[in-house]
Amino acid sequence: MNQQVIADLSAKLIMQYYQNDYMPFLEAMDDDALWYGPADGQFLHGKEAMIAVWNAEEHDLTFSLGNIEVAHISSHSSFCDVILLFPVTTHYPDGHEITLLQRILLTWCERMIEDEIRTKEPRILVCHISNLHEKHDDDVIYPNNFHEIYHRSKEGAKHGRRIHFHGLDRSDYFFLSDTIIRIEAAHGGKHSIVVTSESEVEVVSTITKLEKQYGRLFLRCHQSYLVNPDYITSIRRFKVTLSDGTVLPIPEKKYTAFRDKAIGIMKDSPI
Repeated sequence: MNQQVIADLSAKLIMQYYQNDYMPFLEAMDDDALWYGPADGQFLHGKEAMIAVWNAEEHDLTFSLGNIEVAHISSHSSFCDVILLFPVTTHYPDGHEITLLQRILLTWCERMIEDEIRTKEPRILVCHISNLHEKHDDDVIYPNNFHEIYHRSKEGAKHGRRIHFHGLDRSDYFFLSDTIIRIEAAHGGKHSIVVTSESEVEVVSTITKLEKQYGRLFLRCHQSYLVNPDYITSIRRFKVTLSDGTVLPIPEKKYTAFRDKAIGIMKDSPI
């Protein structure tokens, strides 16, 4: 079982799930799978039972996912544990929003699938949502009364392109571009540090490679820095200041070109 493939698949299924496209996630369940949480005491057994419960649920909720951190470990070639951490905002029909930090453990295994051709397919044995809350009597799947349990979102949900980074800690990170403030070269340019509004993560890609991949999203103010123009608060001679207070240098020869490009992007951005 390829751990990286399973980690990427887990993130993909979670993103689909919170777009209310939940069937791919449920179809990945083993026939004998176990589901725990998020409500205290919430327990489901078996793929058929899960599908029946979700198909019976009617709601008008939508969700926004923040940055996703994915860690994977395996002690056996046929099993893999994947832990996903991410903030999720629930948007209610009456207009209020509630944000919580979701923490999910998925235990994957390989199953022999009998079809026209016998193949091994990954299946989820256990889904454990471990940050439990008190179960409400009127809750089937989605809690209806989070107000006393979780805080309201202080900021609007972030959007933008989701970028996949491989961390030096062997975790995977799926960051929304709108949350990335800057990217710094590290270890003599061999790696990079991605600085978001929530954390700092060291990743294996070089800053030059990231510029080639995402040059439309970030500006290179210096050989060691990429900046998100959305977080620029001021540009003055040979320096750029970001909203978190960071001041970065701009080489004199690149100052005019950088300033003009940044101003152009900010003029084209919707208010």
